[in-house]
Amino acid sequence: MLMPTKHIKTENALIGVGAEVLALLEREKTVSTLFRDLQNSRRDNELPTIHFDWFLLSLDFLFSLQAIRYEAGLLKKMNQ
Repeated sequence: MLMPTKHIKTENALIGVGAEVLALLEREKTVSTLFRDLQNSRRDNELPTIHFDWFLLSLDFLFSLQAIRYEAGLLKKMNQ
């Protein structure tokens, strides 16, 4: 679930989704904007879209690693 295995592809593991989320956070975004951008990016790269709950788990994962923060309704990369 967190890491890829022989049954879970990298793009579906939380660490892979988290990496995509971080790549899309070049500037501050709302949660809904970031989710929309992630879905569009996955469609453009011919990857399966993910459910909103899996997206939220990736945000929880990144927050626990202190890679992102949530301030005033916006998600931000740390050290920006």
